[in-house]
Amino acid sequence: MGFWAATSGTWINGASVLLGSWLGARLGVRLSPELRRHWRLWIGLVTLLLGLQMAQPLFRLKLGPLPALLPALLLIVLATALGSSLGLDRRLEALLSSHGDPGVIGGAFVLFCVGPMTVVGCLRNGALGDADLLLVKSTLDGISAAVLATSAGVALAWVAVPLLVVQLSLSGAGALLASRLPDPAHASPVLFTAAVGGLLVLALALDLLELPHPSVTNALPALALAPLVGGALT
Repeated sequence: MGFWAATSGTWINGASVLLGSWLGARLGVRLSPELRRHWRLWIGLVTLLLGLQMAQPLFRLKLGPLPALLPALLLIVLATALGSSLGLDRRLEALLSSHGDPGVIGGAFVLFCVGPMTVVGCLRNGALGDADLLLVKSTLDGISAAVLATSAGVALAWVAVPLLVVQLSLSGAGALLASRLPDPAHASPVLFTAAVGGLLVLALALDLLELPHPSVTNALPALALAPLVGGALT
């Protein structure tokens, strides 16, 4: 897989933050809360459809006579218990709340660079060459950058630099995983990990749609454990 195929989503994401920052600085006024809410809901709907597509291999892969959906559920339950014991969700919430002013550059960094969509999207892009989730994230980040830049100005564009560093590193990790497999596009560890990520994306979509949802952040350890389980699938 070429460099562009494994990292395309990150470059597009960085460009969306730059464009959103420029447009927001030129706009000079805050967008209405109602318009921002409707944009968020539409992005949530697209994210829901994408999560459903990503999770489909769970019905094809098998662990003996069992569909992979069952070990995936068990894995996420155990991972959520681990994430809860580590306080991942609480730590992220504290990190976000420490940047109470959404115009602060540090707060924008947390918003754009920390979260399940970043992790799952980059690993999927690096391992499979699919930038679909990062394209959705790019849309969300571009809109958010435009909103934040109305108060922070064009200086918000500097957030694109650490965003590139973080996401290129994660995409590289995904590409490294894929390089160790003869046919990564059809290898069960990659397919199962991506499908488990799809379940997390579905939970994230429910969050965007303002519906009850499980903690996605606490379930993130599932992505580290999924390749081990995926190796036993057929």
